[in-house]
Amino acid sequence: MHNGRFMTILSRYIFSEFMKSFFTALSGILIVYSCIQFLWKADWLIENKATFFQVTAFYLYTLPSMITEALPIASLIAALVSVSNLSRNNEIIAMRAGGVSLISIISPVLAGGLLISAFGFVNNEFIMPVYTARANYIKNVEIEKKKQRVVFQHSKLWLRGPENSIANIELIAPDRHDTMLGVNIYKLNPDYSVRERIKAESLLWENGAWRFQNSRKFTVVGDRVISDTADGEAFNIVESPEDLGAIVKSSAEMNFTELWDYVKRLKNSGYQAIRYEVDLQGKLAFPLSSLLMVMIAAPLSIHRVRSGGTAKSFAIAILIAFFYWTLMSAGTALGRSGAIPPVQAAWFANFSFASLSLIAIYRMQRTS
Repeated sequence: MHNGRFMTILSRYIFSEFMKSFFTALSGILIVYSCIQFLWKADWLIENKATFFQVTAFYLYTLPSMITEALPIASLIAALVSVSNLSRNNEIIAMRAGGVSLISIISPVLAGGLLISAFGFVNNEFIMPVYTARANYIKNVEIEKKKQRVVFQHSKLWLRGPENSIANIELIAPDRHDTMLGVNIYKLNPDYSVRERIKAESLLWENGAWRFQNSRKFTVVGDRVISDTADGEAFNIVESPEDLGAIVKSSAEMNFTELWDYVKRLKNSGYQAIRYEVDLQGKLAFPLSSLLMVMIAAPLSIHRVRSGGTAKSFAIAILIAFFYWTLMSAGTALGRSGAIPPVQAAWFANFSFASLSLIAIYRMQRTS
């Protein structure tokens, strides 16, 4: 009973030391990252005469995306620092003398890594998409003074068009952005009543203009509604495919459910969705990188500390983290090009590092 209470107190202590190191590392990374971003965008902010409140709001709304990128390296540093501090103060030796195994020592650190990974997933799913969209609104509308012409509702796109019109678009062709599918155009009178509606299977960029295909036009004339084809008619809802591409939601602005639905609709419309399938898998795979960094850093740090190589262990762990990002980037690139399946592309780095971590933990236990 006393032993169980002792282990609980010890686990809480190790866990708190790890989390303190984590929040310190995360805060430092975010401050440095924000300063670099501010210096990089300084000319743009000055050119657009951004106010202090606009700049502050913009960077606050970009914090969740910064946190997503910072979590793995902060977890890695926290595992190294917390375990190294335990060794430096001879606490690991005292624990081992009391019969505590190495796996029990690092278990609270691993629990912290799991908690951080869970937070990373919650951030990616519920916080970052909303905040990223808001940051883009501040950037485009409030700072660059562009008109807000687009609204997303239930994964559909609503645009303000010419001739006092509103357009509802089901889907935009990926990558090329030269095709809109499931188009409904509502042309309004000054009193906002509908004077004309056009329903088209698609709106294509042809000969320097957007033109309807497989369409019907319904025009109100007095008490009658006249129906006719609108095929070939030009309707320049945006000036070019490049302008359309600039307003399409990115994967970072969509949560897992929205991206899943987008991939499904792309496939049902006959388009290749490989790039977005890789991004979809990445929304599940990347948050686990924090846990993997802890899993590989904690046992490695203990092993190197015991052999007197703390600095060497830190350098090796940083190198391993860099190797993880290299594998992840290479897998993503291969997946988006279609060279390997999306699931393998997104999870290759995780599978590789999970294997290495388990080997590191096994070697730690074997040499204890």
